Amino acid sequence: MLVHRLSLSTATSIVTGFATPGGLDAISGPIKARPGSVVAIILGAATYPGFETLDELHVAGVPLSRLHVHLGHTRPSGTKKKPTVRFHPMLHSKIYYMELPHGQACAFVGSHNMTSFALKGLNGEAGVLLDGPVNAPEFQQIRDHIAEAKQQSASYSPAMKESLAWWTKEFVEGMKSEIKLPIEWIVGRTVLIFAQASKANRPKMGDTLYFELPAGIKIESLKTETHLFLFENPPSDPWMALAMASSADAHYTCNTTGAENEQGNLEIKAQWRIDGASPPVLDRVIGGKVRPQTPAGMQQVRAEVVALDVIPYDYSFEQEKKEWDPIYSAREKVIADPQASGKRQTADLLSDPDDRDANKGWMLVTALKPRDRIPEERDAKALARALPASGNLVLVSLRKRKKDEDDQE
Repeated sequence: MLVHRLSLSTATSIVTGFATPGGLDAISGPIKARPGSVVAIILGAATYPGFETLDELHVAGVPLSRLHVHLGHTRPSGTKKKPTVRFHPMLHSKIYYMELPHGQACAFVGSHNMTSFALKGLNGEAGVLLDGPVNAPEFQQIRDHIAEAKQQSASYSPAMKESLAWWTKEFVEGMKSEIKLPIEWIVGRTVLIFAQASKANRPKMGDTLYFELPAGIKIESLKTETHLFLFENPPSDPWMALAMASSADAHYTCNTTGAENEQGNLEIKAQWRIDGASPPVLDRVIGGKVRPQTPAGMQQVRAEVVALDVIPYDYSFEQEKKEWDPIYSAREKVIADPQASGKRQTADLLSDPDDRDANKGWMLVTALKPRDRIPEERDAKALARALPASGNLVLVSLRKRKKDEDDQE
């Protein structure tokens, strides 16, 4: 029923406590067919499966500006050891609202998160389907709820993943199995290249690639891997490219064999060259020798193909940050039921043994900031030209971790 209504919808808004790629897959057909019909997706729990779901929606064509994450509420604890109380009221609504042709609307309201267990009948769930004129007062109440949830939320960006997942881990420790916070990062630089190439252009083991990076970026020969992803139709932006890496037409792991910051190589032996276009293009080198005309501000890099595949990784473009502090809304505050004053609240609301005064209320968290300032990389200015924010499809990550296959469930 939900998929059928989505196929008719001209304007879809979804609010869900949790989301997973498996849940999106259950209803993705009409969304991917008409991504422009999605007005808003609001996610209440910052988990890595949730991030992958939002990334898939972006790859399908839903603009990042229509994807949102609600950070919940908390308040300062007044202590240095634990600056904020542990648990926070979260956005836990489940609403699938659709506006239909001929002035009609419908809404599925109930307990179904956008997860495969919820939408494929594995959980015990309950829901109500409302049908009727779009201007009915019940639908106005639903639209008001969605608007308030969106107003309280932060716009999603893939760059937020680490801080958001840390936030959920810190405040919802009982949900560790859902959060999937990565803890085993491999520290070290990796060059990522998302290039256009025809099916006829495919490197083989032992081939050498030549490409260029911004001068000043520190690249260590033999220690810095290069991961090359080839597409006949390359992604339009770096975040989409990262989300689509595993579905590239071809993948290659390469060892970096040389980097020349002074542009000193007049002739380089290589079978392949990646030009500096946008998107980059992989071309075969006739005769096996490149005579580069390196632009100012760029360095010359060579890498050898050592594997015809790439292990699936999550890539991080920031130094490791252990702890974060909330930024509170100046106006939003949730006050507990005054009848509960002086009484112990349920575990769902107050799980911190030191947090017994419900009347203190909960403060809306609008963003997160690093608790401790970490010194910048020495080549930070050069690195900025190879980060996703630059818009380039030749990137340099600082850390990576193997993807967890269970994240998809």
